Amino acid sequence: MQTLPGCGSTPAPTYQEAPKNGVTTYLIAAGWHTEIALPIDAIHDPLKTVAPDFPGSRYLSFGWGERNYYMARAPTVGDAMSALFPGPAVLLVTPLYRPPRESRANAQVFELSLSPAGLDRLSSYLWAAFDRSGDGTPRRLAAGPEPGSVFYAATGTYSASYTCNTWTAEGLRFGGIPVTPAGVVFVSDLTDQLRSLSARTAGAR
Repeated sequence: MQTLPGCGSTPAPTYQEAPKNGVTTYLIAAGWHTEIALPIDAIHDPLKTVAPDFPGSRYLSFGWGERNYYMARAPTVGDAMSALFPGPAVLLVTPLYRPPRESRANAQVFELSLSPAGLDRLSSYLWAAFDRSGDGTPRRLAAGPEPGSVFYAATGTYSASYTCNTWTAEGLRFGGIPVTPAGVVFVSDLTDQLRSLSARTAGAR
């Protein structure tokens, strides 16, 4: 399980309209994996510590996953099977130079509005996912698969019951998006909730 304090006991936020003064964050779903993207101008300390690693970017996308499988350039069946057992995690940060819908043309992209307080909570959640060195800086492991992307050591333990999609759902809930991480294993477990939320939002207007 993820080791963020309070994750297991934090109640899901009640449904409400997206704040008019909200900051747009993004859920990116591609294949088996989901990530959270934030405008770099909205990122503040301490999460902003990583921003200098990505000069010129307009957005940063954060993805958490099983270390060996996620970092493999050509993952094998053996890598996939190993990922079913509890193991160390890794965090991939990818710079985006265009809006996520343009940068991830083949992905599902959901735009979600967070209140300033929700953005603070999500930022704290993302920052807590970095395993840090003695001086408090995130531990870089390797270059990522896309130009400019970076793998960092991560906190938490990946398993068949706590996947990248569970982690993403928890982050969105911390930000105030009324999704339920319990039972989220596959991409559709989360994206179906977001589609339902979108339909409720449209029906309330």
